[in-house]
Amino acid sequence: MPTPPGEPRGAVARHTAYLPHFWDKATNSRPIWRIDWGHPGFTHRTPPEPTADHQPTALVRSWDRPAPDGTGETWPYLHRGACLGCTWEGPDRRRTDEAVEDAHDHTHPGWRDLPAVPERQGRQWLTHVQHLYPDGWFDRGGPIRTVRIGIEKQHKPRAAPGGGYDLAVQPPKKNDPVTAIAEVLPLVFGGAEAA
Repeated sequence: MPTPPGEPRGAVARHTAYLPHFWDKATNSRPIWRIDWGHPGFTHRTPPEPTADHQPTALVRSWDRPAPDGTGETWPYLHRGACLGCTWEGPDRRRTDEAVEDAHDHTHPGWRDLPAVPERQGRQWLTHVQHLYPDGWFDRGGPIRTVRIGIEKQHKPRAAPGGGYDLAVQPPKKNDPVTAIAEVLPLVFGGAEAA
């Protein structure tokens, strides 16, 4: 659904326009686009600050109407990926995770091709992950792709090293081929690398 002319565009502008309506209890602020609770840039008090570079977030608004994709289903909410560094917004989505993935396509191209890693375990986990991901990836707020086997399968904002998103990846099915990582990482014993 296209943005009407004159309506704010971009995560920072939309959330800034939403805040006065949130505090005005005579107004129903739910149908107004805003940054989704808990996602980067979300605040209740002050307008969010734009970032110097492209950083992902998610917008949400209540909808309770037929889906914009023409399926005839009623969606309770609409979600969009958005950027805190520019006015980019993604397409309307039914689920937050789809919008978050759209935002990462904009802010961190190539994220889908990065290896999925097991959930954080042990002292050497971060060192291992930093060897697998591009140099400076986490310093730029890049996401980490984590295989989730428990019931928590949603993407988590601010849970990656460096503060980016931890994007959930479903484990491979038993019959799916699994790609092994060919790179051998150094072993560290007592602060010194093994020869």
